Amino acid sequence: MTGPAADPDRGALLLYALERLREALFGDLLSGGVANVLVLPPRRGCTRCRVVVKDGPEPRFVREVGAEDVMRFLALVAGFHRKELRRDRPTLDAVLPVTGERIHADIEPVTTGPSCSIRRPYRGRVTLDDWAASGAATTIQVTLIRRLILERRTIVIAGDVDTGKTTLLRACLEEPALMEGLPAVLQDPYEFEPPCPFAYTMLADPQAEPPVTLETLVAGALRVPMTHLVLGEVRRAEARQMVVGWTTGHPGLCTVHAGSAWDALDRIAQMVGLGGITMDALQMRWISRAVHAVVHLARDSTGRRFVNEIVRVEGYDPAQGFVLRPLGAGDADGGGPHGVDA
Repeated sequence: MTGPAADPDRGALLLYALERLREALFGDLLSGGVANVLVLPPRRGCTRCRVVVKDGPEPRFVREVGAEDVMRFLALVAGFHRKELRRDRPTLDAVLPVTGERIHADIEPVTTGPSCSIRRPYRGRVTLDDWAASGAATTIQVTLIRRLILERRTIVIAGDVDTGKTTLLRACLEEPALMEGLPAVLQDPYEFEPPCPFAYTMLADPQAEPPVTLETLVAGALRVPMTHLVLGEVRRAEARQMVVGWTTGHPGLCTVHAGSAWDALDRIAQMVGLGGITMDALQMRWISRAVHAVVHLARDSTGRRFVNEIVRVEGYDPAQGFVLRPLGAGDADGGGPHGVDA
């Protein structure tokens, strides 16, 4: 047995010290509803870190804290999870115990001193109806997404940073097909607790020995009698296993960082190639068969998030690239020979 449970006294002491330091450094911010807290590394020759919060388009400076206190905090987080944070292992990804914030930390030589990003999880539930009610999606767009899910289509949710990709993914998981099914929900790092009562939840740990990557998890999930294959965010070679799963009868969802629907598919192709696959026309056609639709999100000048477009993937043309068709009101009504189910 590993982790704090292997030594209850040690675990309790670490937890107590960790909670006290978390409260002293960031308690007012995290309890006040701030979603993202960043601790910037000290400038060279300085011993203070700058604390910044980001809940909208612009970051906001809050205060400075001692670099030694930040390092103690990060060491406690690492120790609680039976991990190490040192010069030859200068990065850490973990979830804070009890409160559940996601943390990514860096120390020298990656940075000029201790630094981290703390993201507070959203505890509420969000649905597609909530998206429509907030103005982030039209009723037609919500109808289209619902129809795609009902018809067991695979959906890629794409957008730039902080456009609401994970929030929309969580809303999709609230749909009956997933709430009543057995979806495999894979994350790296942990971002949310799936609302689905029968979700087969798996979490990657790249710093484990041996590393447990998303690619490993996808390969394992394909051995489970799941109804959907869902990935929190695709970043690396796990895209290859994901495409394999999606083309063998498992519909699903994922999020991808991309500036447009076309970019999202190109990103997936790029990541499939990271797995050592030669990306010829045949492989690109397999991707076009695996992904049925792309929902692209964006932000306007005020920072408001919204569904920018929904497109159907109709194939791959070696001369033109992926062939995409925007979906609209006619598709939501189910009319016409080129509807969602065409």
